[in-house]
Amino acid sequence: MKTCNKCKIEKELVEFNKDKFNKDKLKTTCKNCSNIEKKKYYQNNKEKKKEYYKNNKEKIALRKKEHYNENKEYYKERNKNYKENNKEKIKLIKKEYSDKNTEKMIQYRKNHYHNNKEYYKEENKKYREINKEKLKDKRRIYEKERRKDDFLFKSKKNIKCLIRNSFKIRGYNNQSRIYEILGCSYDEFKIHIESQFEPWMNWNNHGLYNGELNYGWDIDHIIPLSSAKTEEDVIKLNHYTNLQPLCSKVNRFIKRNSLDFL
Repeated sequence: MKTCNKCKIEKELVEFNKDKFNKDKLKTTCKNCSNIEKKKYYQNNKEKKKEYYKNNKEKIALRKKEHYNENKEYYKERNKNYKENNKEKIKLIKKEYSDKNTEKMIQYRKNHYHNNKEYYKEENKKYREINKEKLKDKRRIYEKERRKDDFLFKSKKNIKCLIRNSFKIRGYNNQSRIYEILGCSYDEFKIHIESQFEPWMNWNNHGLYNGELNYGWDIDHIIPLSSAKTEEDVIKLNHYTNLQPLCSKVNRFIKRNSLDFL
């Protein structure tokens, strides 16, 4: 047992902090009294510290910067270790901050982008050049997955490809917008094609082929593209009124681009 010099109460030895300079290797004041003294000291010096910081901001910032520059590797390693050991905590803090300051962050990003447009354009250009193949693969996977469930998206892609290939095969360079050539919106085009469906046709069997009749269907040019003589002819033949759903077997093997086919 030991008596505290401050509160004069006799307490167990575990109630005293260690002090190697005393004979019994323990502090003369108990832990509770020591904590009270620390709090008082902190409160008394709190305003002084604030005042000092307010009057010496530049000096303190410069000192911190110099210290950081002299110990960069130490701070990098310390920050790296902290991030590794506190991943969940950091995620939670970021989420809480984001939830509280969503509008503020959005506005900040907008302003930052607006004030640094050229920088972002240059950085995006560099990124695209470095990651061409990666971005292509990512886009390819995205479109493949979307085609499975989004039949309108699949239809848009197919008609774009159809029109683009029409110009390529005939040796023309298409500078017009796709929907201007098509003559309607994609939603209207979808309705136009569906209105010509045979009972067995649906968007699930579009583009399928197994060599049998009435298994899959293609988007077909009623008047074949092979009849086109000029770029103007190609544009006319890709108008939606010249496009129809047709059995893949008939389109690929029976019709054979014959103008006599009805």
